[in-house]
Amino acid sequence: DNKKFDALMKRIRKYEDITDKMEVEIADYLAKSAQGEMSDSASLKVRSMISIINDMERIGDVCYQISITLERKKEQKTDFTTDLNKSLEEIMNEVVKAFKIMNKNLNSDYKQVSITDADEAEIAINKMRNRLRKKYLEKIEKGEFNIQTGMIYNNLIHSLEKIGDHIFNVTEAIVGDK
Repeated sequence: DNKKFDALMKRIRKYEDITDKMEVEIADYLAKSAQGEMSDSASLKVRSMISIINDMERIGDVCYQISITLERKKEQKTDFTTDLNKSLEEIMNEVVKAFKIMNKNLNSDYKQVSITDADEAEIAINKMRNRLRKKYLEKIEKGEFNIQTGMIYNNLIHSLEKIGDHIFNVTEAIVGDK
C-alpha cells in the first residue's frame, strides 16, 4: 500500500535525522568527559564508546540507504525473482546473527568479550556476499534479469555487507582492537 510505504519512508527519514544528532551529542559529551583527569583504562573505554557510537550511527545511515534503494525499486516497479528474494533473505539472516552477537557483546563485561564469534559472523557475511555477487553476475550474463534489477539487488547486497562491517567494528571497539 502506497500510503503505508510513504509513511514508513517519512518515519525512516525522521529517525535518521535523530540518530545523526544523537551521535554528535553523545560524542561531544564523551569527548568533554575525556578532557578531565582520567585513568588509561577509562580513557580507553571512552575511545571505545566513541568508536561504537560512530559505527552504530553508520549502521543507521546504511539502513537509510537501503530504504532509499527500496523506494527506488518500488518507483521503478522492479520485481525480484523468488531466487533473488531468497538470496537477500539468506544474507539478512546472517546480518541478524551478527547483530545478536553484537548485542550480546555490548551487554557483556567488556573484559570477557571475545572477538571470535563476531569474526566468524563477519567472514560468513563476506563469503555470502561474494557468492551472491558471483551468482548475480552470472545471471546478468545469461540475461535472466535486466541491469536495473541487478543494480538494485547488488546495492542491497553491498549495503547489508556494509552493515556487517560496522557490526564487526563495534566488537573490535569493545575488545580494544579499534
